[in-house]
Amino acid sequence: MRMRFWVLWIAGALAAAGCSSTGAAPAPPGPSNPGTGVSSPNPNIVPPTTPPPNPAPTVPPAASAPAIAPVAPVPAEPPVPPPPAAAVPAQAPAPAVDATSRPYQDVLKLKQAGLSDEFILNKVRTENVNYRLNTAEIVELRSAGVSETVLEVMLRSGQPPAAVAGAAVARRAEFSGLARVGKGFIVFGTSTKNVGRLVVDGETMTWTGSADADKNFSVYARNIKEIFNTCVLRPNQNLCLEIGFVTYTGEEYKFRDPGWKNGENRLVTEVTNYFKQAFPNLFFSARPVNEL
Repeated sequence: MRMRFWVLWIAGALAAAGCSSTGAAPAPPGPSNPGTGVSSPNPNIVPPTTPPPNPAPTVPPAASAPAIAPVAPVPAEPPVPPPPAAAVPAQAPAPAVDATSRPYQDVLKLKQAGLSDEFILNKVRTENVNYRLNTAEIVELRSAGVSETVLEVMLRSGQPPAAVAGAAVARRAEFSGLARVGKGFIVFGTSTKNVGRLVVDGETMTWTGSADADKNFSVYARNIKEIFNTCVLRPNQNLCLEIGFVTYTGEEYKFRDPGWKNGENRLVTEVTNYFKQAFPNLFFSARPVNEL
């Protein structure tokens, strides 16, 4: 047993020595030294080493941004108040208007009560109400028997002079050559009997005739109730051959052209147009007749 142990130990030692003597390879022969003829030994060969891995590039730390100083909050400007509104004075409420009541209804009631056109005309002129008649009201009045003369006065009632006649005309005029007709006056054809002159001076109208001075007259415009034309009926247009003035006291003055028998009406037309412009608030009418 003990012998065996020593045999194994010696064998192991020999094996270890053999491994150490054969572990390094003999160096290759190098060049001989010229001086000595003995070749110099090869230097120890350094086994190649694996190059170390390239170090990862270092990223310089980013420059830290400069610290921003805190901004102090700007105080908001107070809102500018709007300018005070102009004080509006309190207005009185408009009076209530009865939509069912219209001024023309008073005229309608008077006509239905049997009153005459003359009475209604005087009432309309005195009150001078602006009736503002529309088509339906005119038809209603006409159906009730109100004459066209009354309707014309109602249409002009309450209107300012400028709205009725346009530009104002001087109240001074003279018309020579008119012939007066009426009671005690006869005009035959182109006769110049009782031919005279009609003068307007302000509010006064004066007639001066050549036949009878006692028949001359003067009348104030405010006393004239109606100015009318007497017109002969014609197919296309009536021929107005006479102008007349009616006063509130009942007098009536009528004038024609001396040649009215021949259809002359130049003076009558001139007088009519003048009075319509100079006295627009007076009532004007036309009286159609078949013949004079």
